[in-house]
Amino acid sequence: MNYGKYQKTFSLSVPVERAWQAFTDAKDLEVWLTGTVEETDVRPGGRIAWAADDYGQLVWSIVDADPPNKLVYKEGATFLPAESEVTVTFEEQGSGTRITVTQAGFGEGEDWQTHLDNVGLGWVQTLAALDLYLRTGVRYDRFFTFQSGLGMLTDDLLAGPVVLSVDDGAFAAKAGIQPGDIILKLGGAPVFSRSDLWMFTREHPIGTEIDVTYAREGEILTARAALTEPT
Repeated sequence: MNYGKYQKTFSLSVPVERAWQAFTDAKDLEVWLTGTVEETDVRPGGRIAWAADDYGQLVWSIVDADPPNKLVYKEGATFLPAESEVTVTFEEQGSGTRITVTQAGFGEGEDWQTHLDNVGLGWVQTLAALDLYLRTGVRYDRFFTFQSGLGMLTDDLLAGPVVLSVDDGAFAAKAGIQPGDIILKLGGAPVFSRSDLWMFTREHPIGTEIDVTYAREGEILTARAALTEPT
């Protein structure tokens, strides 16, 4: 992975035409993404738009389309602080399809790399719903399930998630967390990565008061605050 670009290659156990349909058909998109698709015009200048539960409207503005081989679209700053461009290629692989997703346009710098890493986790967890559906016919959302938020941007170190920034008024700020702190524990659960943080906010609703333990400059600190809205 390089600054400014996320890329993932994976395989689906369906023909190319079916894989293309999964990325462009309204009913399929509603299986592995959140909300209700309102518009699907998969032509350059067109867009795919849907009302996403708890996230407002999401829009893919189509830049290029070569069915069923390539789809290029721009995604607005909904989950990220800036617009990005996504290229999806579809290649025949035996009886299945090899897909490469490239998302670019994040810029450079430490915080951008962290946003980029979060995008990678999001793709992996979202695509799990797509693969599950194509393999079994079962729809089950495991990504868009956040009940609350911590209000901090983190990066993964071997020691644990290190805080890069804190949102004013959110849980982290109320708990006295600062950039540079390493999160060790939430409630009664030890924390080793951002995935653990995501899991916690999926299990606990807004307003839940929890203890958080973190390390700072030779000290271990513990504070208590209420979980705030997802960000």
